[in-house]
Order: sequence, then structure tokens, then C-alpha cells
Amino acid sequence: MSSWLRPRTFRGRIVLSTVALVATVMVVVAVLVELLLDYTARHDADQSLGDRAESVVSVVDASSPDRSTSLVVPPDALEPGVRVYDADGTLVAGTIEKRARDAADDLARVTTPTTVTAPGELRLLARPFTTTSGEHGVVVVSQLTEPYARSETTALLAVGGMGLLVVLLAALVALRVTSQALAPVTQMAERAEDWSEHDLGQRFDLGPADDELARLGETLDHLLDRVAMAIRSEQRLTSELAHELRTPLTAIQGSADLALMRGVDDDQTRADLVEVSRAARSMAEVISTLVEVARDPAATDASATCRVSDLVEALRPSVPASLDLVDETGASTARVAGSRTLVLRALAPVLDNAVAHARSRVVLRATDLPHAVVVAVVDDGPGVDERIRDHLFDVGASGSGGTGLGLGIAQRVARSLGGEILVEAPERGASFVLRLPRA
Repeated sequence: MSSWLRPRTFRGRIVLSTVALVATVMVVVAVLVELLLDYTARHDADQSLGDRAESVVSVVDASSPDRSTSLVVPPDALEPGVRVYDADGTLVAGTIEKRARDAADDLARVTTPTTVTAPGELRLLARPFTTTSGEHGVVVVSQLTEPYARSETTALLAVGGMGLLVVLLAALVALRVTSQALAPVTQMAERAEDWSEHDLGQRFDLGPADDELARLGETLDHLLDRVAMAIRSEQRLTSELAHELRTPLTAIQGSADLALMRGVDDDQTRADLVEVSRAARSMAEVISTLVEVARDPAATDASATCRVSDLVEALRPSVPASLDLVDETGASTARVAGSRTLVLRALAPVLDNAVAHARSRVVLRATDLPHAVVVAVVDDGPGVDERIRDHLFDVGASGSGGTGLGLGIAQRVARSLGGEILVEAPERGASFVLRLPRA
């Protein structure tokens, strides 16, 4: 089956298979009915022709006297469509349809009962006979087959209509049965996905695995156990790493701040210490954000919202003076359903990536949709390498020799907020689109 005809859902494949099977069966049934009707129609027509011919032979035999040298046929004994020929093939009496006369004359000398079809849906039977007096002859009887053909056509139409009705009913029954059968499976899959993100302790617990759904529930319970173990291990590892990193970061930031408090005469050294202190504080915020997301990927304060335009000033220091930051976020007035810190953590790596590849400018644009706020970060750089576009958010994927962690972390934070980061391909440069839910 062609891929464009193959349904994408398991339910659709079952329904299509059922419809195809029932339709095939109905076609076979229709062919068998056609053959049966054709045989029946021919048999009935031949039976009627034989009975009429036998009746005519009886009348001719009774009317022919003993030792007669010719056949005697009473004028009123023959109905229309019947002819009687003598042994020489000469017409003795009777009339027949004009379109069948030549065929009847050709049958005037047969020696065995013969049935032929004449033009105009006529069927002819030629029956040779011998009277009691010894005279030989042939009776040719005609029968119009149009009524049989009409009945056959009507029956086929009825079978075809019933076949279509049966196929439709089979499709509806298959759709209903599969919907009822697969609804629990769909619900279980949705619940398992939701539990794996929000409640690691929930299980289906359907009891003994004595049927298919119970076995599926047991399998999903085991899968959820493994997912819970993996997530808890990740949370524990993240917390341990955060703890180990916070101590040296705090020391770095404290040393830089203390040196600044003591006073530094050299302007360049003072600027370096300010940058060290700022970077350490920013890294500490990033670590805190990642720990928060790792502990609960869906941990978002429902009351925490922000506007994209309010984040520009916090993002501006990451853009060097050599690049032009074009702020087009003022058109967005909707509030994002997420805290300022988390939205910044999702947007900052995307902006840093644009800054790393831009030639002269970076555009920051925000658009309000009915259920979302879309933030686009566009640069005029060389664009995204086709070789890594599909894996850009994977850990370690980088087109510039970096660590490949920034965009992956940004994607993870965006998804924890219920959003996503997508890559578009404009005519020039690159465009990253951050889609976040509206408050």
C-alpha cells in the first residue's frame, strides 16, 4: 500500500483493513450471486422452452392421423413464437419474431435438442420429434430473456447496495470497537507521560496481568519505575554538582568583591574584577535555575509572570558594543507565564548564540499570539550549518567549537515553562524562535 494511503494511527489501520476485507468479501459474494443468477435465469428459460415444445409436440402428435404422409398442425394450437418444420426443414405452421426467423430456419433440421441465443435477447430451443404415425419434424420455440435479465440486474443492484451498506456498517463498527478498545490505552499513555513529569509515585496498579490491558499496565508501571529512578538520579547528580560548584563560585565572587572594596588603582584591573564578579553571580543564578528545573521540570510559579520587553535591559550587557542590538519587543504587551529568572535563562543562551555568529546586528522581536508569546532572535551571520540543524539542541552540538551546552539548557528551561525553541531558516543569517505560553 502506498505511504500516502496508509493511515498514521493504529486505529485507522484496523478500520482500513476491516473495510478492505469486508469489501473483498462482498465483491466475491456479488460475483457468485451474478453467476448463480445467470445460471438460474438460463435454466428457467430452458425449462420454459422445453415445456412449451413438449406441449406443441403432444398437440401435433394427437392431430396427425395414422398412416398420414404429412404433419397436421391445428391453426389455433400454436401460440406466437412457435414454428413447426417437417423432416425436409420446410415450415409447416407457426410464427416467430422477425429478428429470430433466420436462426429458426437454421435449426429446422437438427437431430438433437439444441438451444441458441438469437439477436434481441431471444433464446431459441429446437426439439426434433417423431409422431405416432412416423412423421418427423422439428419444433422451434422462442423465449424473450429480457425479463430474466431485468430481474438479474435488479438483484445485482440490490446486492451492490447491500454490500455498500455492509461495508459502511463494518467501518462504523470497527471504528467504534477500536475506539472503545484503544481509549484506555491512549488514556494510560497520557497519564504515564503526565506522571513521569509531575508525579513520579503514581502507578496504574491494574492488578494481576490476566488480560492485555492489565499486562500493558504492568509494563507501563515498570517503565515508570525506571523513569522515576533515572529522574531521581539526575536530580541527585545535579544537586551534588550544584553544591560542589557553588562553593568555589562564592569564593571567586567574594574575592572579587573584596578586592573591589579595598580599592584598585588600575582601571583595567578594576574592570576585570567587575566582570569576574558579574560572571560569577550570573553563573550562580544559572546553577540555581538548573537545580530548580532538575528538581521538578514543571516547577513554575503560576503567579510569576513577566514581559519580554522588561528583559531587554538584563540581556543588553551580553551584547558587545561592536554589534547593534535592535529591540523590537515593545509591540508585545502580553505577560509570559513564567518567572523572570527562568525566561531569562531560556532566552540568554539563544541571544549569546546570535551574538557569537552575527556580523553587525542582532534583532530581538516579540509577537503576541492568542495563547502564546513568540520571541524571535535574528542575526545576520552565516546561518545554521545544515549538518547540525536537526541536532542543534543536543548536548555537545556546536557549529563554532563551543561546549554545545547553552542551547540545550535553554531548550530544557523553555520546555519546563511549557514552551519550545525552534530554528527557522531565513534568506540570510539565522532565526531562533522561543515560543512561551501567555499568562
